Formats: sequence, structure tokens, C-alpha cells
Amino acid sequence: MDRTLAFASIIVLALVPASYAADGDVFSGDLFLGGNAVNLDHKSGKFNEYNAIGPGLVGGGNASLDNDRYYLNAEGSYLGEDDMYLKLKGGKWGSFKYSLFYTEFPHNYSFGDRSVFTNPGSQFQTLAPGTTYQSLSNSSTWPSRSFDEKIRRKDVGGAVEVTAIRPFFFNFEANRLQREGQKVFGAVDALGTSGTSSAASPGAFTGRMTDVAQPIDDHTTNANALFGWKNKQFFAAFGGGFSQYSNQAEFTRFQEPFFPPSGPPPATPAVGTIVGAPDNKSWNMRFNGTAKLPYSSVFSLNADYQRNTSRTTLLSSIVETGTQGFPVVAPLRLSQPVFNGDVEYWHVGSTLTSSPVKDVTTKLYFKYLDRRDNSDIVTFSNPASTAAPLSNSLYSFTKTSVGGEAAYRFLKNLKGILGYDFTDTRRENLPITQVAMNQIPDTWVHTYNGQLVYNPLDWLGARLRYQKRYQDARFEFLQGTDANTVLANNIRRFDAGNRTQDMVKFTADITPVETLGIALEYAYKLDNFQRNALGFQQMEENEFIFDANYLVKGVKLFAFFDYDVSHTSETHRQGAGGGGDPSSPPSPAGFDWRAELRNNNYAYGLGTSFPISSRFSLIVQYDFEKNNGTANFTSQSFTAAQAALGINNGNIDIGPWDDYTRQNISARLLFEYDRHLAFSLGYLYTQFRVNDGQYTGYQFVALPTTAAGASYLSGAYLDQSYKANIVFLRALYRF
Repeated sequence: MDRTLAFASIIVLALVPASYAADGDVFSGDLFLGGNAVNLDHKSGKFNEYNAIGPGLVGGGNASLDNDRYYLNAEGSYLGEDDMYLKLKGGKWGSFKYSLFYTEFPHNYSFGDRSVFTNPGSQFQTLAPGTTYQSLSNSSTWPSRSFDEKIRRKDVGGAVEVTAIRPFFFNFEANRLQREGQKVFGAVDALGTSGTSSAASPGAFTGRMTDVAQPIDDHTTNANALFGWKNKQFFAAFGGGFSQYSNQAEFTRFQEPFFPPSGPPPATPAVGTIVGAPDNKSWNMRFNGTAKLPYSSVFSLNADYQRNTSRTTLLSSIVETGTQGFPVVAPLRLSQPVFNGDVEYWHVGSTLTSSPVKDVTTKLYFKYLDRRDNSDIVTFSNPASTAAPLSNSLYSFTKTSVGGEAAYRFLKNLKGILGYDFTDTRRENLPITQVAMNQIPDTWVHTYNGQLVYNPLDWLGARLRYQKRYQDARFEFLQGTDANTVLANNIRRFDAGNRTQDMVKFTADITPVETLGIALEYAYKLDNFQRNALGFQQMEENEFIFDANYLVKGVKLFAFFDYDVSHTSETHRQGAGGGGDPSSPPSPAGFDWRAELRNNNYAYGLGTSFPISSRFSLIVQYDFEKNNGTANFTSQSFTAAQAALGINNGNIDIGPWDDYTRQNISARLLFEYDRHLAFSLGYLYTQFRVNDGQYTGYQFVALPTTAAGASYLSGAYLDQSYKANIVFLRALYRF
């Protein structure tokens, strides 16, 4: 944002409410102006992920006007930076209120990424004229060496609420969100995994890819309205909304770097296409109502309907291997050139809470959700292939939940709570195929939970909660003995397959004296995936949290500690040896391998704030966080070539698995000159270090066994580690 405009905004913050001030009005607020000095060892996407911290001036503040009839408030933060916020709100007491806002902030992923294209981030990306495999195999010769993977968000909107027509009320809100930037997309080469090697085009095509800077240029407009009526006993509201999404960069095309232009002059380059989200619209209607009933009961009912539609032009060609292995564009036969998406959601829910007898409270609820996919079914085929035509599948489901909860107060300071929930999810996939039925199961979930809340003393309170969850699923087993069929019968979706879950959580709040507060928390969760021959086997997590603060003679001491350890085990089948059956004897053509993923994370911090004199005070804090992850692999079999290289179960583990260390040291000196003017001087040292096996030995040209067989990578996320020293000065004026 322009600095002049930023400082003008600061003045407006004060002048807008002040211009309405009159005798007897209460006018107050504060304005701050300051600057940052930043020393950063290198530009880092992680350091500036959601902010624009950098050297320069910054300002903000708020101003308020209030009297017995009207109020008005203007506020702004981080003015002069790229993550600013402005808001104006006001109204008439008991009649109406309104608000307007504008906010923008970046989402930075990585800076200084490389590209083989001359124009990364455009909708048609081209290679430099005369580019060859040999030139691309050396990343220093790439035509473009720097683009930033980032998305800038700008959101503007407002709301109004009218309550002057009691017992009726009316709300309306609207906003427009715009996103611009580029995101790295890993695009597989035009032949994908169907390509073959040839003498004219050496190297296997399988797995080759190119990082493409996909442009992001879209906006979403939302509007919602609510009209209702309420009194002391009843409440009813009916509303609706509309949302429209428009994507100005739905299709991104790029020249394939793996294949030279082919065909008679002028030669035609092979072009790949990345398909983004299509334009779409959404409508919704909703009703909410509550009624107070006898026996201290309250009944609530809510129902809503939503319809989402979209429309996109389908790609009508496919790239195949032609003569001597070079790509040939072949047309596809489509049943229709345009796809129309149409999905409906119907939802209804109700809740009854009551207290039928002394010391007993109950809650009963019912929820139903129906998702109907009414989109087009499009059939497509390749005229040059003997393969059967294919069609897209439509996904629908219904989800029904019923449950209840009862609480009983045994003693004045002891309460018990029991609850039960049953959820039934029935999924449909059209056109119905055996594979689809196997992959889309029906699921039943029984959840039992119990709690004890114990407050034996005014300064001691504790809560213990246990939850048991049983999830069962029905899969249609496939008929056949081919490898894909056998594998499908042994794989279960981890989110919808059979499993049990145990979860325990304990919390305690201790305040033995007014100046000392301690909070303790422990949580344990264990998931067992039953009947999973392949896939997830078990997930386990333990977490412990300690938080404390102590105040004595104006000096505040605070500290925290958090320890979290998790473990996941999974089994997979490599190859189709033994018909893909995981119980078959292992061989180099088909074997099982197991992964044990462990994550240990701990964080702690401590600090203090204390007065130096009547005007000066100091705040000092230190935070530290470390994550240690490991991936231990065990394989049933190794090839002769792997064994000759000494590859075995003793050296295939990955030690640094998402390892990182983060630490912050901060200090702030506050000076209160008088009740109107204050200053703060601060220093922050922050450090973040990443050690992850996937980036060890990173190459921009990956696996270059031949120039034609390489993948071309951008170096995204290589700049995550950083070290920064920040000094800031702020002046605050209160009026």
C-alpha cells in the first residue's frame, strides 16, 4: 500500500468520528506511529507467510464517538504494510447498526523460485526459442530464475442490522474477496505414465514432471440476508444467500519441455494444460427457530437448502505416443462439449434441551443431511483406441445422526455427564460399478462418551472425559483374481473404513492464591483400523500441556510447556506379485513394505513483565519449539541390484522427517510519558530451521539419467529457514 495513503488513513481514523462530535459527546481513541528495522539473513516464505514485516514506517489506531443515541468507531491496523486492516462501524442504540471493512494480506509460500519458462505465472507459458534438453539439464541456463509463489487476498464488505421494528429484525451482509498471484503446480508430462521409451526418445517417461507457476486470478462475491422475529419465548428467522465465484485463469497452458516441436513447418510444440476451478454459483435458504417449553425446556429447529452449480468447457484432445516416441495430439470423442455441475444439499436438525427434575439436565438431537449430485454424466472415448468408453462418476450420500446427553449433579461440586451418538452414512456412486461400490462404502458410527466434572474447592477444578468410538463399514467385495481386484479387496479408506477409537482427556485448573494460576491438560487418542490388510494400521497420540502465571508486587512471571508425541503405522503392497495378495509369499515382483512414522514435538516458553519505575516497564519473553520426526521402513524384499548396492532394512529409514526448530527472544521497554502519550521500544530475535529428508540433496533437475528423462523443479519451499533481528519503535497518543 502507498505510504502516503496509509498516513492519510491514520488521520481519517480520527477525523471521521471527530467530525460528528458535539457538546456532551464522548470522543476517545488512540493513534500510533512507528517504524521497523529488520535484518533478515535471506528472504523467506515462512518468515513472511501471512505478513509483510519489513523495514519502514507503520501506523494505525482507533477513534470512537459515543452519546446517548449514536455511536461511531473507526479503526485500522498495520497501515503502510501489505497486511493492513480498516473498519468503520456505527449505529443508533436500539435501532440499527452497520459496519464497513477492508482488509488485505499476503499468503507467501516461497520466494525466488526458478522456472524453465520465460513467462512464469502467465496463462500460456513458453520456453525460450531454441531450448533443448541439454540446456534445460543445467538449471543455470533456464530463461527465468526468479518468481515468487504467493497469493494476495483483498476483502471488502459490510453489514447492516435493523432492530427498530421490534419484535422483528433484519440483517444483511456482503463482501467481495479477490485473490491474485501464482502457485506452484507439479504437472506430469503430456504422455504421463502411458509414454514409452524409444531410440529416438531415450529415457523412461513415467514420473517426469515440471513445476509450473500456475496463475491465480479469481474473485468471490457473497451476499446474505436474514429476517426474523423474537420475543422472550419464541425466536424465528428465515434467510438466504448467494455466492458467485469467477476464475479468470481457469486454464493454464504450457509448452512441454520434454518434446521438441514436431510436424511439418511451422512445427507445433506439445502443449500441456492445467485445469483450475471453474466458475460456479451457490444459492442457499435457511430457517432457524427456538421455543421455550415447560420443565425448563428449549426446542430448536433448523433447516437449510443449498444448491451449487458450475459450468466448464471440456478438453477435447489427448496426447499420445506417436512415431519414434514423439507426442501426437489425438481428438477425443465426447458425448457433450460442456460439463454442467449441479449439487444440492438438504439439511434439517433439531435439539431439545430440558431439566425435567432437580439436578438433571438432558439434551436430545437429530440431524439429517442429503447430498444429491445432479451433474452431467459425460462419456468420452479415444477413436484411435480399442479401450471401452469411460464416464465420470457422480457422488451422493445421506447422513443421519441421532444422539443424546444427560448430566446429573451428584453433589454440589460433582457432576457426571453421559452421551451417545449414532451416525449412519450411506454413499452412492453413479454409474454404479463394482470398483465404485468397493471404494465408496456405507458407514455406521457409534460414539459413547462420559465426563466427570469435579470442583472440590474454590481454587481447584478438574474435568475427566472418555470417549469410545466404533466405526463399521460395508464394502462390496469384487469378483476376480487379477491384481487390481485383489488389492482393492484388501484396502480400506482410513476415513470411512472399520476402526475403533479410544480418547481420554484430563484438565485441571489450580488457583491456590489469587496471584497464582496453573492449568494442566493431558490428552490421549488411539485409533485401530480393523480389517485393514493394507493401509493405515494404527494411529496413537499423547499430549501434555502446562501453563502457569504468577503475580507478586507488580512483577508477573509466566511459563508454559507442551509435549506431543504421535505414532502412525501403515502397510502397503508394492507390485502385483502373487496376484496382489498381501498374504502371498514376497518376491521382487510383489512384496509388502511397512512404515512407522513417529513425531515428537515439544515447546516451552517463559517470560516476565515488571515495572522499572512509575513510568518505565519491561517485558521479556523466550519461546522454543522443536519437532523430531522419523520414518522407519521395513521391506519384505529387495532386488538383486539393490542388494548389490548394500540397500537393506538397516539403511532405508529417513531420519529427519519434518524436523524443525523455532525460537524467539523478545524484549519491550514501555514508557508512559503521561496519560496521553506513550512510547515503546522493542527487539525481537527469531529463528526457524528446517531439516527435512525430502529436501536433502535437492536438485532443480531431478533424476537426470538422461536429459529427456529428468524432472524440472522450481525449488519451492527451499527458503523456509530464516534468522531475523527486528527493532521497532512505537509512539502512542491517546485522546
